[in-house]
Amino acid sequence: MVIKVTNFARFLRDIERDGSSQITQVVDRVMTEDPESLEDFFDQNPEVCENNDELTSRPHLPLKRDGVLFLTQRRQATSDIRENPSVAILGSAAAMTCHVVILRHTESHVASLGHFDNFSCWQFGEENSAHKEGIRTMIEEIEHLSQGDLDKGHIQVSVFGGYRDPRGDAKQNSMSLLKAFQESDRTLEIVHFCVDRFNTCIDKETGNNTAILIGVAIDLSTQYIFAASFPWNNFEDFSVQLQDKFLRRTGQGSILKDDEYYKTKNSTFKPKALRNPNTYKKLQNSNTPGVEKALPEKMPWGKLKAADNHNAVSKEFREEKRRESTKVPAVNLKEVKKLIKYNQ
Repeated sequence: MVIKVTNFARFLRDIERDGSSQITQVVDRVMTEDPESLEDFFDQNPEVCENNDELTSRPHLPLKRDGVLFLTQRRQATSDIRENPSVAILGSAAAMTCHVVILRHTESHVASLGHFDNFSCWQFGEENSAHKEGIRTMIEEIEHLSQGDLDKGHIQVSVFGGYRDPRGDAKQNSMSLLKAFQESDRTLEIVHFCVDRFNTCIDKETGNNTAILIGVAIDLSTQYIFAASFPWNNFEDFSVQLQDKFLRRTGQGSILKDDEYYKTKNSTFKPKALRNPNTYKKLQNSNTPGVEKALPEKMPWGKLKAADNHNAVSKEFREEKRRESTKVPAVNLKEVKKLIKYNQ
């Protein structure tokens, strides 16, 4: 296992902004000891702190749905734009206590994104953590798609989410992720670890801590990782997706365009759930009646109320949408590819 931190990201930012850099020597520091706390990790790696501050200082970029593969809580996907040009961007709502992890290969540009929540990831014990299983899956999928480029580069890690919540759940989530990286047998470079104080501000309405980031995304062509918002990702859209999925599965037609529904049909690795391995195994082997219920032939979609959708999603998701509606001004959306430029 090799976990390292470099100042190469700052060097590239300097070149892009000023045409030159005062950095004359690239730092390539290997982590030899496990940090005892997040503050210990930040103190040892000021380069990561600088990368965190640089990213949160940028405005959120509102994205159109076209070309974006949006992943919800407890979901993961790996994509290679050479294999499937229909997926140009991977993105997710930046979590409150959850964490969004982006892994990318420096040479092949294959990227993987996972949205890890604290419930399935550490509350059943470290040995049953979905962090380890999820990170392992992401790495293996990147390596499979990288093929001939694999040995020409390495995997970079960027983590976002985990504000300073009252119970400290996010901090446990952060440390569990760090441990998962350290226990990997691959070479991993941590570029961002934008959690805790680097993703916390004071909510002007409530006076309580809240997260800075609304969402994050990676452009698979440019490898640009940025703060993002998804104006179309709302409760109405959530309901439409559920209706469309049900209609397709029961042969009753569809609502969404086929291009949207089959966006990942050319991808080797489809979006999938991030499960706690031990808990999921017990669920599969369960003989408890009602664990898997058959879908009814028809669903009363017309009778659904907004409150039904509102209660169907997590409290964290509702909080994110409230923050998003107050922090993001109305904008005229433009094509993503015209706005994004290269940034390591």
